[in-house]
Amino acid sequence: MLTFNTDVMVPQHFAFKDPIMDYVFKNLKPEHLIKLYQCSKYFYAKFRQNIIRHLEIVPDDVEETLDPTNCVISAWNLVLSTFEDCWITDSFLARESWIRLPEFNHCYIKKLELCDPIDWKEYVTLTKSGTVEELKILERVYISSVDYTPASVEQLLGQVPNAKSIEISFADITETSGPSLLSMKRGTKFSRFVLNDINDMHFLNIEMLSEFIVKNAENDCHVHLTFEPIPDDVLTDEEMRFANFLTGQMAEDYTKRIKSALEAKKNDDRIV
Repeated sequence: MLTFNTDVMVPQHFAFKDPIMDYVFKNLKPEHLIKLYQCSKYFYAKFRQNIIRHLEIVPDDVEETLDPTNCVISAWNLVLSTFEDCWITDSFLARESWIRLPEFNHCYIKKLELCDPIDWKEYVTLTKSGTVEELKILERVYISSVDYTPASVEQLLGQVPNAKSIEISFADITETSGPSLLSMKRGTKFSRFVLNDINDMHFLNIEMLSEFIVKNAENDCHVHLTFEPIPDDVLTDEEMRFANFLTGQMAEDYTKRIKSALEAKKNDDRIV
């Protein structure tokens, strides 16, 4: 996976002191280790940590690229299991459903995009470092694959305290979501906050959600809300169209209310 450039290489006639190397290895970030690998074979021989900067899991009919800079691999390729000890850094994209991910030991992802359902345990593995800055979930994350209990919005956000950009589709709101969000501690401000296809709209407390966003977002944060369409088998076609029109108008109104609250905060900051 690694190549070394020996042009203008100069032999080193002294050894690195152990305390120096101990400090380096304990405080290395992936981008630093990549530079060290490029400088000397010594560092790879000492650390032996393979790095994959961009990892994309795809269906088996998509062309693969096994490259440490940008690795595209099928969810069913047995090589995927060998990535367990690799250091996954910049981004992880999952484009295949119900994949069984390795138990990554070193996962420091900045951009996480999930296009198909995965289990909660796998979501925790991908987010446990707290380094995710951009989160995009287009399908549900299931707490249990037995009864298909979906993770709620507050559970998903609780795993990514430093994410600036949030987009969650099929957003599950519970009766405790409002208080849970307000009590949540964030490490950074949102620059983008999108909840699509919110279900159980009767649990959505717009006052609490607005307070949470205003408290944790930049003043010019992009905000957008939509509600899940009414199922086809619940109402007649005419009733369904009318109900979806009303929920669309409500989502638009809620979005405007949050934006107005952010604008008011912006004006207050100017005055201060």
